Amino acid sequence: MSKKIAIYCRVSTQMQSTDRQKEDLLAVADRFNYHVDEENIYIDIITGYSVGEDRPRYSALLEEVEKGNIETILFSELTRLGRNSTELLAEVQRLQNKGITLYFDKQDLWVKSDKKDLGSRILLAVLAITTSYEIELFAERSISGKINKVNNGGGVGGDNNAYGYMNDENKKMVIRKDEAIVINRIFNMYADGRSTIEICDILNSEHIPTSYGTRIQEFKERRKQKGLPPKEYRYDDEDNFRWRPSAIAKILCKELYKGHRTITFHKPQVDKLEKKEGKEKEREIYYTYDVQLEDLRIVSDELFQRVKDRLEKAPYNKNNAIKHDNLLKAKLICGECGSNFSVGKQSDNATKYHSDPRTYKCYGRVNRKDKPQICKAGAEIRQWKLDGLVLTLSLRMFAQINITETNENRIKKLSEEIADAEKVRNDKQQQLDSLDSDFENQMKRLSRMKGASEKIARKLMDDAEREYESASANLSASIAKKQEEITSKSITINRLKSLAQHYTNLTDKMDEIWQNKDIVKSMIDEYIDRIVIYKIHPMWNLVIVKYNNGSEFWGTVKAARYRNDEMFFDEMVCKHGIEFQAWIINNSDHCFSYDKKKHTISYNGNNDIYSAIPKGTYTYEELDKVLHETNWIGSFPFYDFENQSANTNPIPQEPIPDFMRDETDYSHIDWDKHNEKVLKRLAKKK
Repeated sequence: MSKKIAIYCRVSTQMQSTDRQKEDLLAVADRFNYHVDEENIYIDIITGYSVGEDRPRYSALLEEVEKGNIETILFSELTRLGRNSTELLAEVQRLQNKGITLYFDKQDLWVKSDKKDLGSRILLAVLAITTSYEIELFAERSISGKINKVNNGGGVGGDNNAYGYMNDENKKMVIRKDEAIVINRIFNMYADGRSTIEICDILNSEHIPTSYGTRIQEFKERRKQKGLPPKEYRYDDEDNFRWRPSAIAKILCKELYKGHRTITFHKPQVDKLEKKEGKEKEREIYYTYDVQLEDLRIVSDELFQRVKDRLEKAPYNKNNAIKHDNLLKAKLICGECGSNFSVGKQSDNATKYHSDPRTYKCYGRVNRKDKPQICKAGAEIRQWKLDGLVLTLSLRMFAQINITETNENRIKKLSEEIADAEKVRNDKQQQLDSLDSDFENQMKRLSRMKGASEKIARKLMDDAEREYESASANLSASIAKKQEEITSKSITINRLKSLAQHYTNLTDKMDEIWQNKDIVKSMIDEYIDRIVIYKIHPMWNLVIVKYNNGSEFWGTVKAARYRNDEMFFDEMVCKHGIEFQAWIINNSDHCFSYDKKKHTISYNGNNDIYSAIPKGTYTYEELDKVLHETNWIGSFPFYDFENQSANTNPIPQEPIPDFMRDETDYSHIDWDKHNEKVLKRLAKKK
């Protein structure tokens, strides 16, 4: 009578082969004159000692058992069915209850559905306990072997195949020189402001092999050298050989690249762990290997720290900066809670001085299910206000920097970025050309289908057309964006080359910088360390700009609409439209300090510029009054960064309200003289 026979195979990792198990069990079936259909061969690839492991093909086998389509199952050994005695005997009982006969080749043991077969049941119980003990013993010996290996400098676990490393002929972990160059480049690109997506585009455009792609090719080559037949891998396609942002992110966090090697070995636990509230209990640590190995260092501590600092300042948030240019987001920190800032859109029906509603907002204020609110005092400030204030505080410093000397480095960097952008653009164009060609061939092939298949062909053509249009639009948008980047940076290079030659005085140089958004952005990125914002008053924010050269400037920006007497305009002074009242304080000598708990400012009196200000501790209102009385109140114009020109065209001036021309008298304050005094010491601090 024909029997319905099934084979079940299981290996520990995707790189291991099931060929031997399958061939051995087919030989067993042939020995017993069993025929096994290919569809009744079930193979799982899973982690060796994972707990609560998912076995999808075994589950599929059980479904066929439930349907009555299987009578006998062949296993290579007891451990293929269960990793411990409890699990093994439970699975055997389950299959016996369904009338299934089991055969385990290694133990040469038949387990029949007849529960009267007492001898087999006793033997099975003894073998199950023995097998469980052997597994535990093997696991502990395996861990001990790995510990000895790593202590002797060998690669194990994730380190073994980490990008940038390999085992030499002595099985010692060493650096791969070609991949180490890529690692250094990745770290430098990210530290210099490139995103993980941009880095992926650049590496893919240069066809630099990924870690996965390289390792797969090496596995294939080793099989070939050993005379083994080719093996199919689960992710053996071109798309999986491309760099992905997730892979870049993992590389940037890996301390191994600065020579710090740490591996934690957990005590083997074959039995399934009890689960509590859906989470597994923590596994007991068996041994920790934690050493600094300079011969495995690929990146410097300084470079690794620069990357780490940037990663810490880039938490997940709803980032509208992808859709809109912004000037300061990467530099902003909330002084109240320590959070970074997101960019967003503010709903406001109040009269606006400028139509752009986008804001910088403390990310700690965000409140949603996956991210509870942690900050109630954090600021939300219109971008054009804060951009204008910070640029006003910084502009003279930027102009006094030796433009000729520093421009050479910036031009070199921009030229490298243009070269990278051109490679990415060309790679995207090649992908688009290939997509066009594949789509055309697919349409031709489907159009030749006749008869009953025409309806199916039409549906396939419609689906293919939708996929093509979506992919084509995405690639075209990427190409256009890269071309805009190339053009913009080329213009900036030309402006930088001519900047030092076309000014007659400091004011002209400041105007040159103000009028070019790319130069402004590059100088903000290069010279400002961070911008800390405090809620000093219910209506006012204190903005502290800290520069890389140790200088520090303070300013204020209102959290609400400015009153008439808080705005200023003079055609001789205000070249960029209306200006708004603000503190503009040079605190490079750190003579002012802020207490965020008390919302007070202390002045130690040790500054010649502010000699008219009495030493003491002030509230916002008190210091604001003193600054007015001593003519140390400043002002700033708005700065529309996104719509600002990247060439020499001047920005449109804000219309001047009649009330400011006719009724408001600002003659008692010499703003130009004030700004000259406040900013004059910046050059000495660079």
